[in-house]
Amino acid sequence: MSNRTKEMLAATPISDGVDLYDKLAPRYDKLHHRWLRHAGGEAQAALEGLVRALATPNSNFLDAGCGTGKLARSLIAEGMRPSLMTLLDPSAAMLARCADIPVPKIRGRLESLPFEDGAFDLVTCVWALETVPDPLLALVELCRVVRPGGALCLAFCADEPARGLADRLMRQALLFRGTGRFLSRSRLVRAIESFGDLEVRAVPSHGPASTLLVKRSGATSRAPW
Repeated sequence: MSNRTKEMLAATPISDGVDLYDKLAPRYDKLHHRWLRHAGGEAQAALEGLVRALATPNSNFLDAGCGTGKLARSLIAEGMRPSLMTLLDPSAAMLARCADIPVPKIRGRLESLPFEDGAFDLVTCVWALETVPDPLLALVELCRVVRPGGALCLAFCADEPARGLADRLMRQALLFRGTGRFLSRSRLVRAIESFGDLEVRAVPSHGPASTLLVKRSGATSRAPW
């Protein structure tokens, strides 16, 4: 990993926020709904559209940084097989909110995923990359576990121009709580491209949030759910 690659993701360091997310877990969904309504809704919708387009009946799926499991519940309701789904989060309290979801739930960190290389056809990381102390290491790990022909879908708080007062207030609230930071979309794209056999595309959205589709080269099958 070159120094140039590390510089691409240089950002103000943040402390480990796992304890904070443990405390926020009971009211996280309410806070997150406010974020989606005022700032991140476009990026979230774009990510969910990508997942629905890419998933097949046989996709091994990892939601890394699953939070309270909202995305997993939605996908299962629409036909994704729970037997092929894995949820991971560093917060025990967040995973406890996923108790009703009949899938493997693993407490683990994005920076050290407990899976073999190429273990998953489809990986999502939604509003989690910006919360870890070392987003570059987390990004390397997320890409590592995507199999040839598979994909990684990212949604994150992005250092993009605010559209108005609501965007600015949401940005200030996140920084005030210390639950994350705003990453540079262009730096993320360049870092991923430097990894090798990966193709990355930014999905257009407005406000301080962004969605990326990362695909690993190799053969893959396609079929609807």
